[in-house]
Amino acid sequence: MKKCTRCFLILIAIWLSFSESRAAGPDAATQAFIKEFNIEEAANPISASPRWRQPQRIVMSMSAADLQGKPDLLNWIKEVTGDAEIVTLPIGLGQAPDTAVIRDAEVYLGYCTPDVIRQALNLRWIQHYGVGVEGCAMSPDMKGRDFLLTNNQHYSAPPIAEHVIAMMLMLTRNLTGSHTAQLAGRWDRGGGSPAPMIEVKDKTMLVAGLGGIGTEVARRAAGLGMRVIATRNSSREGPDFVEYVGLSDELNELARQADVIVNALPMTQNTTGIFNKEFFGGLKRGSYFISVGRGGSTVTADLVAALGDGTLAGAGLDVTDPEPLPPGHALWQIPNVIITPHNSSTSDRTPERRWVVIRENIRRYINGEKMLNVVDIERGY
Repeated sequence: MKKCTRCFLILIAIWLSFSESRAAGPDAATQAFIKEFNIEEAANPISASPRWRQPQRIVMSMSAADLQGKPDLLNWIKEVTGDAEIVTLPIGLGQAPDTAVIRDAEVYLGYCTPDVIRQALNLRWIQHYGVGVEGCAMSPDMKGRDFLLTNNQHYSAPPIAEHVIAMMLMLTRNLTGSHTAQLAGRWDRGGGSPAPMIEVKDKTMLVAGLGGIGTEVARRAAGLGMRVIATRNSSREGPDFVEYVGLSDELNELARQADVIVNALPMTQNTTGIFNKEFFGGLKRGSYFISVGRGGSTVTADLVAALGDGTLAGAGLDVTDPEPLPPGHALWQIPNVIITPHNSSTSDRTPERRWVVIRENIRRYINGEKMLNVVDIERGY
């Protein structure tokens, strides 16, 4: 009898230990990361959804570059996956997953694309590795589909914000002209540009899209002594370093005040072509336009015209429409335009941050907890 009682107590202790580990939540480092990057948590646990069940199999993309950067990545992921089978696909950005593998997947970690939507008909959850989800959210194949979509928003905000500030200072200090003169071996104190070299302190920056990226851009601009105003779709709330937050329908009105406009908007039906002839026509003459949102939000011909007539003193573009920008396009030849190949999120730290979010969402999904970065598919972000 004593032996049975002891066995029973051991089983209770094991069960309590298991329950505590399931309820313990993220480790301290992950908790600090979520707080620092203001990563949003869903209002309700995923277990409340009738579509949720503990996954027996998880299909995930894991490129050679991922493993090279973190050789123990798969083992680190497996620490939170319990008994679920992990199927890895050695593919990266832009590569389609194997149809035979993805066809029956209920949980897929990778890039949400129209191909994935069409092929994986049993999906319950997709963890999109990037930020923008327009590739699947705006796809006709989404009609009638019902699955959880999460993304990796906020994780890349710091390098993108630094990219914006770098572009702004290159333009306002005419470093592009000076570098061109340097390569030609020419000492040109004017820098070969008709635009004046200006100071950004006390100038006004408009951040269109005060999300994770926009907030970090605003923080850095305020640190340079700029007056920062912004728009956001959801509310008028913003941090103390943003003087005024308007709703999305105030974009053109607020742009008239700005010396620098930063596009940090997601790609949705409502933002497509929003930076157009009407928008550029209302700007201060000699203002600057910097785009790190999505290329399709800007009407390229109207941007080129605004640069040509002097409305814009310069533009910094990490995204374009079309993308990639084809050889011979007019934008390549404009001296006061800086173009980078959609790589503003690249840094020495972004891969690590991306996988922290992915791993934590796997842990939460398996345990039926509140998920991070849940995408509203109707809104597109």
